[in-house]
Amino acid sequence: MCTPDELESMLRGSEGLQLEIIRDVGRYTVALFAGFDSDGSGHLKLAGTGTLVTVEGSHYILTASHVWEEVLKCADKVGITLTEDIDHSFFMSVKAIVPSGPPKPASWNEWGPDVTLLRVPPEHLGSIKAHKDFYSATVDGKTTPGVSQIEARLLIGTPAELGEFAPNHAEVVIGGFFADVEAPCEAHGDFDYVDLDVDVSSPDLPKNYGGVSGGGLWKVLIRCECPTGKTEWDHVLEGVAFHQSDIKNDRRTIRCHGPKSIAAAMALVSSSRPNGESK
Repeated sequence: MCTPDELESMLRGSEGLQLEIIRDVGRYTVALFAGFDSDGSGHLKLAGTGTLVTVEGSHYILTASHVWEEVLKCADKVGITLTEDIDHSFFMSVKAIVPSGPPKPASWNEWGPDVTLLRVPPEHLGSIKAHKDFYSATVDGKTTPGVSQIEARLLIGTPAELGEFAPNHAEVVIGGFFADVEAPCEAHGDFDYVDLDVDVSSPDLPKNYGGVSGGGLWKVLIRCECPTGKTEWDHVLEGVAFHQSDIKNDRRTIRCHGPKSIAAAMALVSSSRPNGESK
């Protein structure tokens, strides 16, 4: 059995292990695009990032409210990424998408609330599930107690600065960024927040996290299984990114809503479910 120190050293020293974890958790993640067809241009705009989740048997994209209100809601179609390294397009009509979440604030600021769930039209589920998974807190969020393990935090999103964009085509990178596990989850009013301190001078990290809004913040619990010595992990969705601070002294703060805020948004799902939809 690996000790916590050995696991910590393994995670930090193994790019392969980090990529395995990012790919595993990334199967719930999509980049979100606004598609504009009404003027005949077919123009695309990166809106942000989302996490595919199930709530009470229905399927949603969890993201930041401003991604919906300020970009996607104004478009004709919502596009999502499904596969890597293959040129593809997948769109859903904006009119078919039902948002659920806290009311939009009078003005967006660093406190939000800035979290929403976009219901995926049922007719699109088969195509999405062929390539992606929907996260269930009661199934995928289970952890393995009583074993030696270390905790990591992973922020997954789509930084615009790592992508290449043309009016009708985009190539983006859904990246995973290991974040400070010591950053506390603190309450502010009825919502909770986690502030991640990021060193933007690092060549391995983006300087600008525009496009990461709506991306998931994950708790990853890593363990070494006996007697095989195989490294395994559990993953729990615990936050949604929605705001970045200005850069000061080569650092900036990425603010995420915490688990209490996600639960509050999910609690509003039932009231917005269309009549007649089964659970």
